[in-house]
Amino acid sequence: MVFSADGRFRQCERCNHQQTTVRQRETPQELMRLQQYSTEESGFANVRTAGVRELLRQGAAAAKAGDKDEAFYYLSWVLRTDSSEQQQAQAWLWLSEVYDDPVDKRHCLEQVLAFDPTHGVARRGLALLDGRLKAKDVIDPNTISQTTSEEPEPTEAEQFVCPQCAGKLQFLPDGVTLRCGFCGFEQAVGGAARPKNSQFGEGAFEQDFSTALAQAKGHLAPVQMRTFQCHGCAVEFVLAPEAISLTCPYCDSTYVTETAAAQEIMPPHAVVPFRISLEQAKKSLRTWVKEGGVERPSFSPIVGIYLPLWTFDVGGEIRWGGQVKKGDNWVPISGNYLSFSNDVRVPASKKLNGELAQAFAGFDLDGLQAYDSRFLADWPAERHTIPLADASLQARKQVLHDLRRNPHKLTLEDVHNLKLGSLGLIVESFKLALLPVWLAHYKVDGEIFEVLVNGQTGAVVGKRPSRGVRGFFAKLFG
Repeated sequence: MVFSADGRFRQCERCNHQQTTVRQRETPQELMRLQQYSTEESGFANVRTAGVRELLRQGAAAAKAGDKDEAFYYLSWVLRTDSSEQQQAQAWLWLSEVYDDPVDKRHCLEQVLAFDPTHGVARRGLALLDGRLKAKDVIDPNTISQTTSEEPEPTEAEQFVCPQCAGKLQFLPDGVTLRCGFCGFEQAVGGAARPKNSQFGEGAFEQDFSTALAQAKGHLAPVQMRTFQCHGCAVEFVLAPEAISLTCPYCDSTYVTETAAAQEIMPPHAVVPFRISLEQAKKSLRTWVKEGGVERPSFSPIVGIYLPLWTFDVGGEIRWGGQVKKGDNWVPISGNYLSFSNDVRVPASKKLNGELAQAFAGFDLDGLQAYDSRFLADWPAERHTIPLADASLQARKQVLHDLRRNPHKLTLEDVHNLKLGSLGLIVESFKLALLPVWLAHYKVDGEIFEVLVNGQTGAVVGKRPSRGVRGFFAKLFG
């Protein structure tokens, strides 16, 4: 019996019978050290001639078939050949399926991310190893479907009752107090300290984006109607899918429903409590109308409501290119820009139009507190109706849009035909917050306009009628 040329078999010189040699797998760290040796130096010149693509193909096929020794042989030689970074990343990814030790698996996945920080499968694999994601919760987003039944589903709710007189408790727009409207009993909600319940990254309330996107809750929004029976008067209500809180119109009882009636729906992580009262909101609106010269507006009742907002931490490498003027000629220019944007804001509700949605930029997110249902007592609130996956795409677009509006971040030169590549741009983390707003609309000469008052700062956002503005200037200049 003699060794074959590639060292994988012992072969009989008479009948050519082959016997596989038992070879211990190197650890990932040992494989990295072996990468410095070429195949010629190791006596395996024929491995290179087979082609790196073929090595990868055979290694992946063996890994899928569960033949770990066969897979290791081919994949380990990919790392010792003159392979590209992309091919090495693929080899390390499949090697993570070959090793059984979690430490070795982690090392392989970290090597994948060293070559490609945006690799979703590797990031998901690390989340599984860390326990941030359970294998049973992983879904294929291409096959996920959302169905609704014709009959509303029952839901549970928390009732807010005064412990002294059993009256209704209501959260006051002072940011801290729950008060009974009958006996005056008060209870503090939250506190000065902002607790952190972040799952990932830095800052309060941040969640791991790759983990959430691997689950159904990263792709779905509430669509199922729900039923709820009032504990006070036994009247049954049918709730819209996005409704979180309600006040019974018969007995005035206040409730906050389960924020995620199913595990597939994302619950809010944080909330900015109301700090602007109804009277303060009305005062802000009067000032805004007067400053804009809007004549004789007819206002609807003002409604306070919590609306949902996604925020994303987006970073990575953006490749850019374009043309700059050199003398009489336009010459090409390109480069790489390392970008990081903290708390990119994307409305999670379809309730607001594009103009009013800009009001979300006026909130101070340092005022966020951990979600507590008591902040919603006697206040309507809405669940997200835009899925996380869709909102994340909008966040990436906003980052690129900001660069297009501020090209000086890339270069001080005047760049024409600027093109941006976003393949290296990744969403690191996210959170879902509820923000307080006062909504109203007003009518001028039969035309209706929407307006919003920031429930944290009192700032007003809305559209004024052009005729009202013209009238204002007409009065000003006679």
